[in-house]
Amino acid sequence: MSSETTRQGVDAVEVVGTILQALLSLSRPARLKDIEVKTGIASAKLHRYLVSMLRCGLVSRHEGSNRYDFGLLTYRMGQVAAHDHSVFSLLEPTFESFVAKLGNPDLGQAVGIGQWVGHGATIVRWFESNSALSIRMKPGVNLSVTTSATAKLLAAHLPREVTEPLVRKELANNGGCNDKDVALIYDEYASIRDSGIASSLSARRSGLNALSAPLFDQEEKVIAAITILGMAPQFDASPSGPVAQLLRQLSKELSQQIGSTANR
Repeated sequence: MSSETTRQGVDAVEVVGTILQALLSLSRPARLKDIEVKTGIASAKLHRYLVSMLRCGLVSRHEGSNRYDFGLLTYRMGQVAAHDHSVFSLLEPTFESFVAKLGNPDLGQAVGIGQWVGHGATIVRWFESNSALSIRMKPGVNLSVTTSATAKLLAAHLPREVTEPLVRKELANNGGCNDKDVALIYDEYASIRDSGIASSLSARRSGLNALSAPLFDQEEKVIAAITILGMAPQFDASPSGPVAQLLRQLSKELSQQIGSTANR
């Protein structure tokens, strides 16, 4: 192969790379105008690229706006690249030990790590017991901010202007979205912040229940949700039950390991 051939490339890929580099350096979610200024790409051309990048998950667009952030595909690529050095990998033995404490492995308990990616919550890692019953869901699946323990936990610690469009959209899709319905969701979010735990019953599958607690970093920001899944009736998903108490303790210990100093 000649040196000239090896220098050839695809211009479109380089444009995508330029856009992603711009998102890395801009305050996100970034306005279309800011990306245009940063990249020097004309807005009409930039918009066409962003449409394709949205379709394949490289970027996400905030509901009802021209603001863009990284998408699930970009995030998952970053997770793979950073896997060996990520904080979750360093904490992996602790998670595995915690799963072993949950009790009878036949109950199918699993511990998942959820994060807010783009404009939604998703599970990014699983630590599962040796159970004949697999209860995992694929990483990258968007979770409901009104029914999922993981998503509710994360949404409860985000600004309302970020979460309310999602809350209203979900409520409308489920047949009702008046101010009283919205207020009930935010009352639950407040309770989650106060109690340090979120719960859900059969949110994605009949009999599959969940508990979720926050993981705080050194700046006391919630960087992830630690979620336990299990099947009813054996799995006790009560926020005041023994599994919830174990989860609160795990949340406190892991947060301290990565720099949190708050006495929760």
